[in-house]
Amino acid sequence: MKSINLEMAALAMGGVLNWTNLSNVPIAGASFDSREDQTGKIFFAIRGKRDGHRYMAEAINKGAICAVSQIQTDLPAIIVPDTLWAMGDFAQFYLSQLKATVIGITGSNGKTTVKDMVAAVLSRKYRVAKTLGNYNNHLGLPMTIFNMDENTEIAVLELGMNHRGEIYRLSEICKPKYVVITNIGTAHIENLGSQEEIFAAKSEILDFWDERGKVFLKGDDVFLREYKGRKNYRFFGVKNDNDYMATEIKSYGLDSEFTLKTKEGIEQEIKLSIPGEHMAINALAACALGLEFGIAPHEIAETLADFMPSDRRMNIIDVDGVTIIDDSYNASPDSMRAAIDVLAKISGRKIAILGDMFELGDLSHDFHYDIGVYAVKKGINLIIAIGENARYIYAGAVDAANEAVNAAEISNR
Repeated sequence: MKSINLEMAALAMGGVLNWTNLSNVPIAGASFDSREDQTGKIFFAIRGKRDGHRYMAEAINKGAICAVSQIQTDLPAIIVPDTLWAMGDFAQFYLSQLKATVIGITGSNGKTTVKDMVAAVLSRKYRVAKTLGNYNNHLGLPMTIFNMDENTEIAVLELGMNHRGEIYRLSEICKPKYVVITNIGTAHIENLGSQEEIFAAKSEILDFWDERGKVFLKGDDVFLREYKGRKNYRFFGVKNDNDYMATEIKSYGLDSEFTLKTKEGIEQEIKLSIPGEHMAINALAACALGLEFGIAPHEIAETLADFMPSDRRMNIIDVDGVTIIDDSYNASPDSMRAAIDVLAKISGRKIAILGDMFELGDLSHDFHYDIGVYAVKKGINLIIAIGENARYIYAGAVDAANEAVNAAEISNR
């Protein structure tokens, strides 16, 4: 972490340092988990399922130089009205002290994979920091920023949300110069009510976009196409009116390939060691950013050929000759269909173990039913549905199987 003293931190947070003799003490890092090493750090007492204020003394005893607190205390602390908000303000200040160019990535599906792909491609030429795992919320984004050093040239940051206003706040913290929106799906529709509201929520990333940069959007998405024609907006997808196109997409079971084509005449074959058309589109976004930052097409291809996704995102496991595709990290109707598409293209007996999809609200039963129908129509041989909504997946599968010539064997647990 670039050296910043406690007085500067207090000013950035709009807080008051109660031990003024510590004003010039430099900060080595930040934490909100008292179980971690606290040496030289400031400890943010966040109120959640557990009240972090209860652990301030423990953090100080473990080496924290100061706490950030919403309550008055005799411990060394910066007193603020809201510790979570103060964490965001301090992250915003710290990022402003670095020379890093910020790329903000959001979308209903694929944002973690796109983030990882973009970071891998840009690392060919730059010092890149990226969101830690899926730390894409009001806690995770600041912690990613605090872990950046002063030599960081590009910060690839994932912004997630469950409700309106959350992307707005995260964008306010990181102020991206480059923006990627992967798509507008149905994830979190329970909280937002409609895809139109999801579109509005994801578009909040543009409220703090630095217009000297560019915005990259999936041009095949009916919602994102509304931005067509705007200055410094670029589009990627399979349609030929996009700036960056994936043509001749081929999936060979456990890997895939496509040809990158741009309006400027660039053509480059891209091979991936991960399956699925949706992964090709994710890779296309990384190609677009790579070209924007001056990475040669063949270098982009070399990097993506070796790319492996994060844990539980299309991970391929072989157990005694049985191929297991682990895509269990999270699920939405769009990502579930994409996973079924991948399974359907693999040779041999196909077994799908399907679990609950959350935050779908009043449409949950319909979405789960439709997944059962979809899996049967894609030729899945055995469907095992597990969870509270298994009955609806089961019902959809049974109805579809009854209509099919070759009915699937279905198991409901």
